[in-house]
Amino acid sequence: MTNILDAFIFAVLVASGCLGLTSLLMFFFHKNPEDAEAQQRERVEYSFFGLAGIIIMLVAWYAIA
Repeated sequence: MTNILDAFIFAVLVASGCLGLTSLLMFFFHKNPEDAEAQQRERVEYSFFGLAGIIIMLVAWYAIA
């Protein structure tokens, strides 16, 4: 039964790591030339979700270890 819990934590680790990394990539590469204010809002959202995903990944990694 402990392997099932480890598998679930590993799935959370992989999913949050992928989402966090892609959000950080979108922070750097996404451009909205029509509206600078909208671009700034989107960059704040991408950075928040990126850092949150990376933090959740690190917590899950700690839980597995």
